[in-house]
Amino acid sequence: MQSLMETVHHRASRPRRALRYGIPVLLLLIVLATYFGVLGHNFVAWDDNVNILENPHVNGITPETVAWMLTDTSYAGRYMPIGWLCYALDRELFGLNAKIWHGGNLLVHAANALLLFFLLRRVVLKAVRERTTVEGKAILIATWCGALGALFWAVNPLRVEVVAWASARIYNVAFLFAMLWLLAWVQACGSRPGSTQQRALSWISLFAFAASLLTYPIAVFGPALLFLLDIYPLGRLSPEIRTWGMRTLQPLLREKIPFLLVSATVLVITAFARLGAGGEMQPATLEQFGVIERGMQAAHVLAYYVWRPLTPLGLSASYPTLHAFNPLAWNFLAGALAVAASVFGVLWYTRRSVLPLALWLCHAVLLVPFLGLSEYPHVTYDRYSHFHAVLSSGIVAVVLCELWIRRGHFPRLFGCGAIAACAFFAALAIEQVPVWKETTTLHGNIAARFGDHPSRGRFDEVLAHAYLRAGLTNQAIASWKQAAQFDSLRTDRHIYNERVVVRSKASLARLARDAGDLNSAASHYKEAAEAESVAFYVVPLAIQAAELLIKVNRGPEALPLLRKAIETAPGNATLHQQLGVILRQLGDEVQARHHFEEEQRLQAALQAKSKS
Repeated sequence: MQSLMETVHHRASRPRRALRYGIPVLLLLIVLATYFGVLGHNFVAWDDNVNILENPHVNGITPETVAWMLTDTSYAGRYMPIGWLCYALDRELFGLNAKIWHGGNLLVHAANALLLFFLLRRVVLKAVRERTTVEGKAILIATWCGALGALFWAVNPLRVEVVAWASARIYNVAFLFAMLWLLAWVQACGSRPGSTQQRALSWISLFAFAASLLTYPIAVFGPALLFLLDIYPLGRLSPEIRTWGMRTLQPLLREKIPFLLVSATVLVITAFARLGAGGEMQPATLEQFGVIERGMQAAHVLAYYVWRPLTPLGLSASYPTLHAFNPLAWNFLAGALAVAASVFGVLWYTRRSVLPLALWLCHAVLLVPFLGLSEYPHVTYDRYSHFHAVLSSGIVAVVLCELWIRRGHFPRLFGCGAIAACAFFAALAIEQVPVWKETTTLHGNIAARFGDHPSRGRFDEVLAHAYLRAGLTNQAIASWKQAAQFDSLRTDRHIYNERVVVRSKASLARLARDAGDLNSAASHYKEAAEAESVAFYVVPLAIQAAELLIKVNRGPEALPLLRKAIETAPGNATLHQQLGVILRQLGDEVQARHHFEEEQRLQAALQAKSKS
């Protein structure tokens, strides 16, 4: 009899084992197949040069580079020692083999999909066990719902940027540590209070959370998820807020203090790093970017990351929406109304359950770093949804679970819809992967997405350099002309000026000069000098323009350029010499002699200084 029971149990456990191991393997295979194309990608001019190719601090692991990683906050405006270590390890082990870098991203992403599956399965299993006494059914529901939730996250086209971009290794590794943090924390909550296992898991959870933030702070406000999990599915807080009391809240708050302290520390370091980095990382002033604009932008971002994961069409590495935008345009007003209506709705529903409010707050808090409250222009990058999308994948898993339990069988309509959505997302992701193959495909896609928007100029400029390196000179010239044309139309250059017009005109001038077309080269240098607003760059551009204008007998056109440059650098002898030549050609011998004498005086002073 005992032997017969063991045989029955063994046969019944076979499908359970097949489900337990088969579903994760299937999930991995789908993810690997979806993003397999990244193995043929190159490094791209999208911060790969700054982070990897030209970064001397990650070129090997030495005491000097490690010391820099542990102390620097200025290079990227963030403190990310483990992130820099990731780059350095890859360069130390694999050099600059782009195929291995992208293969590493693919493997880490696949591992992240698996960890998310384990997390969602554990969360759903906790909820199911309270509703059914049949363990096999609970495992079946948790496994399928967790797999669909994880797949919804893993193959969503918004993940393409983080998988197909070499520099996004830090996003992948930060997410991996974040999943380990949440898994350990949920496991600790299910352990016997005060046990050795619970203490060990709590420490593992804390260290994994810190490692995630020190890799890249995408989960800096992640502790909000812990409060949400306390309500559902852990049930440590009742959905009815009126039942809460200090006796219930105090232990829950106390256990989260270490995570909040780690978050606060990273936030303070990041704030000082941003303030000290200078340049584009400096916060925009209220004069540049007003309160109304900031508020409408924040509302737009809050609404955007709700609907965008559901409609991931027309993707790009960058979007023009928040460049020189009108805060009272219909799309911004619609976003603000949607946010206001959702706040009113969840507050009204709080009388029945606090769960929708907790979910809304979690959504908002996780997006705080990406609202762009202190920066202009801001971009709703696809990668900003990387950690936040855990919420939407969790909602998919939980809704499927609830429908399954209430109906007593697999919710065919919703379940098949989720499977179809995942298949559609995977197809879109496969189509999006080649966009990131190289600089020309990436920036060509961005330029096409921007269309006639004036802010596309900087992408045309990068395209021009890529075309020139590929020997496509005509395409490079056309792109530089477009870059100068579009950027000159921008209405927000007074807020941030990337000197696209100046650099593009100077590049066109160098090409024309090398081709022997001195007349065109002189015109381009003149236009570059006229467009330049930074004093440091005015002098060399004026000198180059004047030199060529004199050669092609257009010297008088250089007069305003040289005088503008002399106001900036009165001690530059070359400027005085060129201005004297032009004035002599115009017959103004008195002024010409004055500048020649000034040139000789400056040259003599320079020689005396060099001798001493």
